[in-house]
Amino acid sequence: MSKNISIKKITWIIAAAAGVSLVFGAVFQWGTMAGSFGPGFLSSSLLFFLSGLGLVFVWKKAGGGKALAWMMALSFILRVVLGVLLIWGLPRFGYDTPVQQSGFVFEDAHRRERNAWNLAQSGDSLITALDDELGTDQYGGMLALSALVYRTISSDAFRPGLITILAAAAMSLSIPFFVVSARKWFNSKAAIWAGWILALYPEGILLGASQMREPFYILFTCILFWAASNWLQRSRRKWVLPIFVMTALVFSLFSYRAAIPAVGVILLWVWVMQLRGLEKRWIRILGWGLVGLGILGIWFVFRDWLGEAMHWDILLTVRASGMVQFQLERLPQWLHLPFITVYGLFQPVLPAAIAVRAPWIWKFLSIFRSAGWYAMMPLLIYGAVRVRKERDQNKRGFVLILLISVLVWTVISSARAGGDQWDNPRYRTIFIPWMALIAGWGINFASETRDRWLGRWLLVMGIFLFFFTEWYVSRYFPVIPRPEFWVVILLIVLFSSGVIIFGLWRDRKRKTNTSD
Repeated sequence: MSKNISIKKITWIIAAAAGVSLVFGAVFQWGTMAGSFGPGFLSSSLLFFLSGLGLVFVWKKAGGGKALAWMMALSFILRVVLGVLLIWGLPRFGYDTPVQQSGFVFEDAHRRERNAWNLAQSGDSLITALDDELGTDQYGGMLALSALVYRTISSDAFRPGLITILAAAAMSLSIPFFVVSARKWFNSKAAIWAGWILALYPEGILLGASQMREPFYILFTCILFWAASNWLQRSRRKWVLPIFVMTALVFSLFSYRAAIPAVGVILLWVWVMQLRGLEKRWIRILGWGLVGLGILGIWFVFRDWLGEAMHWDILLTVRASGMVQFQLERLPQWLHLPFITVYGLFQPVLPAAIAVRAPWIWKFLSIFRSAGWYAMMPLLIYGAVRVRKERDQNKRGFVLILLISVLVWTVISSARAGGDQWDNPRYRTIFIPWMALIAGWGINFASETRDRWLGRWLLVMGIFLFFFTEWYVSRYFPVIPRPEFWVVILLIVLFSSGVIIFGLWRDRKRKTNTSD
């Protein structure tokens, strides 16, 4: 009887997935209008069907639950909807450029998809996608995957929207791996908070709707996190090591430059966790020596690439921003890179997004992306300040490793991409699983301890946004008084310092009253 019920359930799930996929496929093809309706409808419906089955299967294996189902469903639907909106809206409401008239936000994705379409039509082996000769930095596994889709189910017309379905599915598949793993090291509430942040972080939604590689990076990172978590807790050890190795290899086919730091952070965490159980000092010394050699090796591999990219991107940033060029002229040469890096940390700039005049679709994207980052920053700052209050050594050690990793990677992204408001946030978002964990832990910690510092850091961010929004708006409306740039910085520092000093005083006074 149970076997029959199981077969009935499976049949019902497949039938329901097929029905929903046909509806989604029809709406998707109608919205994107690429090629003839019939073939486009069938190809998109097939991808929706396969994605839906994959999402349901992984959700069930992760233990199910309404919260996880809502996360995965919203993650997938939001990315697909935004993808259709961009494909439909950019040619009508965007700028008159070949990239936007083709429905693409990112030039990299536009070049790669065109190369993938040409490769699919050529009849050449898809292995050639791993060669740099195709002339785009969106190479490797992603190029091969796109070409495979075009060759097998969309050979009659160029339908880049199909890759959006795969990117949305990849991002949504990462959520159960992530939440299940987070629950092993934090409580359920912190894991749920982190899961929602991973699902709804604006930059992640945009990347998943734009045929980019980052959703696949995030999926691979979450699978690696899941495998490492199971290995540390001695669960399913027979399978997790092969899964970890295979995932790392596939990740490298998409981009070894992204795979190395992602794998490195997880291996460092595993080593630190194992370190607690080691009694022999020489093993600890040897282990840390290997960690040091690994860091030096990574630096040796990336040194030339980072150096060349930094100088080139700084030049592009200076050329693109008169404000940056003006401020750099007033600073000594040795402060140029630090200034560009700090400027990059605040990209995309929310006050500028609010003030700038642009087509509505770009206005929406700019505010949407920057609002997400400016909401994330105080959560990361709060985590950095309050992690020392965490009593659980495993949690505290894990959060510290994540904080250091996120800080280093964010600085590298900002220095490598300068003040660029597209590449810089895109590189930074590769580490969004770790940012989400820090933020989820911080929100839960503040809730459980009734800690007022989370609100205070949000107030500091509010002060920053108030003064800089006024400064940016005054550039477009001369009737509004416009103070000097460094006067604005001084006002922000003074008011923010006031919030911090007042908070420290209140905490000390409250502690004194309690002890009395």
